[in-house]
Amino acid sequence: MDPLSVTASIIAVLQLSAKVLEYLNNVKDAPKDRSQCAIEMLNLCGLLYKLRDHIEQGNSTQPWYFAIHDLAVKNGPLDQFKQALETLQTKMGAGNRFNKAGEALLWKFKKEEISSILGQIERLKSLVELALQMDHL
Repeated sequence: MDPLSVTASIIAVLQLSAKVLEYLNNVKDAPKDRSQCAIEMLNLCGLLYKLRDHIEQGNSTQPWYFAIHDLAVKNGPLDQFKQALETLQTKMGAGNRFNKAGEALLWKFKKEEISSILGQIERLKSLVELALQMDHL
C-alpha cells in the first residue's frame, strides 16, 4: 500500500471524527460524559494529524514505515477506527434533530454502548502510538 492510500485512510477517519465532534459541540448543555467524549475525539484527531504528517514527511525505506503501513491494511486499525466512529456517530444520533430533553433522555440509554466504543477507540489509539514510537527506536 502506497503512502497516498495510507494518508487517504487517515483523512477518512479524520473527517468522521470531525462530524462526531461537530455534533458534540452543537449539543447545548451537554452532560459531562459528552464533554469527555468530545475531548477523546480531539485527542484522536491530534494523533491522526501527527500520523499523517509523519507519513508525508517520512521515507519509505525506514523500518518504522512498515509498521505504519500495517495500520492501513484491510480491517486494520484505521478501518476499525472508521467503523467505530461510524457506529459512534449513529449511536449519538448525529444528524438527527431531537429537542434538548429528548437528547438528554436518550443519552442515558446510549451511554454504556458509547463508552464501549470509546474504549475500542482508545485501544486503537495505543496501536497507532506504538507505530509512531517505532520511529524513535
